[in-house]
Amino acid sequence: MPTRFIRYAALVVALLGSSSIAFAQETVPDTRTDRWLTNPVDDATFQTYLEFFAYNKSLPFDVVVGETTTEQGIVRQHVTYQSTQQITVTAYLYRQESPTAGSRGGIIYLHGGTGRGKDAGPGVQLGVLMARDGWTVLAIDLWHYGERNTGLLTTYTTQEKTDRLYNEPTTYLTFVTQTVKDVSRGYDYLVQERGVDANRIFLIGHSRGAVLSSIAGAAETRLAGVALLHGGHFGLLVQSHRPAACPANYVGRISPRPLLMMNTTSDTYFLPETTIRPWIRLARDPMEIHWTDTPHGFMSEEDRSTMLAWLRKR
Repeated sequence: MPTRFIRYAALVVALLGSSSIAFAQETVPDTRTDRWLTNPVDDATFQTYLEFFAYNKSLPFDVVVGETTTEQGIVRQHVTYQSTQQITVTAYLYRQESPTAGSRGGIIYLHGGTGRGKDAGPGVQLGVLMARDGWTVLAIDLWHYGERNTGLLTTYTTQEKTDRLYNEPTTYLTFVTQTVKDVSRGYDYLVQERGVDANRIFLIGHSRGAVLSSIAGAAETRLAGVALLHGGHFGLLVQSHRPAACPANYVGRISPRPLLMMNTTSDTYFLPETTIRPWIRLARDPMEIHWTDTPHGFMSEEDRSTMLAWLRKR
């Protein structure tokens, strides 16, 4: 049997389960007992996941710059770029109208599970805020969200997202894999097309975007650091995912890059005792952890100031 086929088969097995039989018979992990929360995969298995996130770095970006607006010194441009073959990312790029001299740092922002994607209020507010602080911000639409709506989701209710995406292990794994590639291509775009300092690009994720950022942040080692805002391991109603899509297998591997985790004790989507604290315990230094008592997804002025202060230190 050809060596290439054996290697591919091993990779598929690692991604979907320990064997084809195990894949067919695997029981749905319970939110409180998911084995990867207590025993993440070993380094050899993790390396197979990284191979799965490989992408074509020579693919042209085919950038299209659309509507550009300027308000109170902040420029927002609608941009698209080719991420992988025949898959285009839609995004907003925020920057200062008259940036100060010197190299510029960059931020890739992943929104939460809202149908509006990058156009949702929290993402727009954070994009403007970070741009005003001197960063070049690339806020992308996740696949199936915003302008990248594929028809998989229509109402974007918690029940629909859970039934059609989060609790469909193979579909969700594909979603996770595409997001990691989108982030890596976003990094390349900021450096090659926007002149951003390659050593000062951070990844920030909010809610579902935080879950995905914990995975992309571990897989894309060129990132300078990662901030996870109101994320967790399992969200409300979510019960199943494959090991290659499990944030518990990644969050500890963001180290030695700095990590910021901001969570709320009042979270009713990511339950603190069963899905947040066990996940946080897997994170490694250098990290900062901040708790608030705001509702899930809501960042107060103090929270935003804490995030900016963390970025400035880098």
